[in-house]
Amino acid sequence: MKERKVSIIFKLLVVMSLLTGILLNVIHTTSLSAILSYYTLQSNIICLAMFVLIMIAIVLKKDYRSNNKYYILKGGVVVAILVTAITYQVALAPNGFQMDISYTIRPERYWANLFVHVISPILVLLDYVLFDLKGNFKYKYPFIWLCIPWGYVIYVYIYNALGGRFFGIGGSRKYGYKFLDYKQIGYLGVLKWIFVFTVAIFVLSNILVFLDRKLKHK
Repeated sequence: MKERKVSIIFKLLVVMSLLTGILLNVIHTTSLSAILSYYTLQSNIICLAMFVLIMIAIVLKKDYRSNNKYYILKGGVVVAILVTAITYQVALAPNGFQMDISYTIRPERYWANLFVHVISPILVLLDYVLFDLKGNFKYKYPFIWLCIPWGYVIYVYIYNALGGRFFGIGGSRKYGYKFLDYKQIGYLGVLKWIFVFTVAIFVLSNILVFLDRKLKHK
């Protein structure tokens, strides 16, 4: 009972963090369609939806942790937001990437950036580490978890074809990120980066499955 209460409190904290980061970005943006079209915001929104569903299950006293579908979904959102955090810290931030042009003139952008790229990803990962039953991830799940980043790539090109634009600060005005802009790096360049990211995400996912199996015995 004590663990359940702590789990509920922690999940509320995760929801508040995700919601805060999303709202700070949405409220202070100069283009709602652009900010919502970045992978960062979409991964945070997916995580928020997942945790809201978990809270509903808890209120209804559903034993969601005994359902294999839960671990497919939970692993997917954990990987999705870890990709957000790692990609930003390793590849985007060092190159001056910013999601919104108002970043340099609004102090709120600092906190908006911190929540979606750092605080929320850490809390989502910690929720899995602290409260999920271990040993339920399977090595076939990483193939399913790739659907989120691949789905985003499809979204970007559809968004652009419909006339959608990004801010393009340190990235691409049409496609959000340089590695998706075939006009900047060519078709082969885009395919190369998609392949690299696919392999990296697949490796990250398998590491998560491996650690999940090891934590089962701890």
